[in-house]
Amino acid sequence: MIFAISLILLLLFFLFRPFDLQVLNSHEKYSLFGGLIVVIFLGLSINLLLIPAFLSGTQLFKNWTVLKEILWNIWIIFTIASGYFIYFQLIGHFSFSFYILVKVLILSAIPVSILIPYNRTRLLKMHLQSALELNRYLKEKTNPSPRIIHLKSDYEKDDLSVDANELLFIRSANNYIEVFWQDRKGTHAQMVRCTLKCAEEAGKAYPFLFKCHRAFIVNIHQVCRLEGNSQGYVIYVGEEQHPVSVSRKYIPQFKEIFYKI
Repeated sequence: MIFAISLILLLLFFLFRPFDLQVLNSHEKYSLFGGLIVVIFLGLSINLLLIPAFLSGTQLFKNWTVLKEILWNIWIIFTIASGYFIYFQLIGHFSFSFYILVKVLILSAIPVSILIPYNRTRLLKMHLQSALELNRYLKEKTNPSPRIIHLKSDYEKDDLSVDANELLFIRSANNYIEVFWQDRKGTHAQMVRCTLKCAEEAGKAYPFLFKCHRAFIVNIHQVCRLEGNSQGYVIYVGEEQHPVSVSRKYIPQFKEIFYKI
């Protein structure tokens, strides 16, 4: 992928010629373009191969978020732009004016503009494939023995006790939670005045009750099927197949628990 991006940029340089090249002879022009491609290749290799290889186990690459993605893309643009600046200073063909700076930033953003849709497509394919594997595993999964979970409300009359095995999911609703469960009579829902954190504590003894999103706790036993997207999974629970989102940050833990129970 890195080599392909470098070749694409080489083609763009030849087509659009972003710099005033009239003062350069043919040899200097080809040297300039070749040097820019080397800068791009090295910049992308360092950022996409070397840094992740050495820092993949650190906190930086764990719990990847949209903010981290934005900052990472800005970092890539900064490093490539810095490489261009150093290269221009070494060859001495151009004075580094504001006009040149704007063009350098535009050139530096081109690899990122290619990487963003590429990464989105890669994540989509990865999560779709992973969802297919989890769907196959669903056919072999058995339900655990029934257990009771007690959800204590701030108002005593609204306390709820429900069979944890019949629980579908719990959804946060401001100062309340909305509890969905399914028994022989059908699907039921009840509002309970407590926080999702309290519900998470109440179900702590049951590993199949998993917080998959900042607003959802899901019963993994009740998952019927999964779909993958660039943000993670959408899982469908219960006979009515209620959609529940699984955030990308929770996917590794979700898969680990999913295969264990």
